[in-house]
Amino acid sequence: KKAIRGGAKMTLEQGAHLAEILGVIVVVVTLIYLSVQVRQGTELLRSESRQALVTNDVTSLASNFQNADVFAKYVAGNEMSAEDQLRMSFMFALDLRNREFEYFQYTNGLLDEQTWLAYRHVILINHSTGRGRVWWDEIGREIVDPAFAKLVDKLLVDAEPDDTYKRMATWANG
Repeated sequence: KKAIRGGAKMTLEQGAHLAEILGVIVVVVTLIYLSVQVRQGTELLRSESRQALVTNDVTSLASNFQNADVFAKYVAGNEMSAEDQLRMSFMFALDLRNREFEYFQYTNGLLDEQTWLAYRHVILINHSTGRGRVWWDEIGREIVDPAFAKLVDKLLVDAEPDDTYKRMATWANG
């Protein structure tokens, strides 16, 4: 037996129990610390994911702005030259890859459902029209992950043609 404060003695067994208690306390404190670190890491990852989404949107919008003439032909249903079709294909591909990225951010828990549904609507804007569906069937389905392609197919199966681009081109005319 060993003397401790005030002359009381601690047995080896009591010392072992004290060591176990201290060990449990250290484990609990470590788990709390790790939990805080994981939470902060998750928040940082979500923040970085959101920044990537914004960057993707800005890139896409800038590209679309530079190709407004092609969108005007698309909306009006006018004939599109081979160059116009290429430019439209690049814009559709860029937007589709952005939606694919957002879909995987959503399925991995980094994007909330409401935000995903807002981003997902762009698929309908681009591909629920006659020309958009042709592009999806001829090109789009082949350039994305098969699981995402199935989601787009399901989304488009009963979709009414979206007129967002037409409304964007005519909103100021009353």
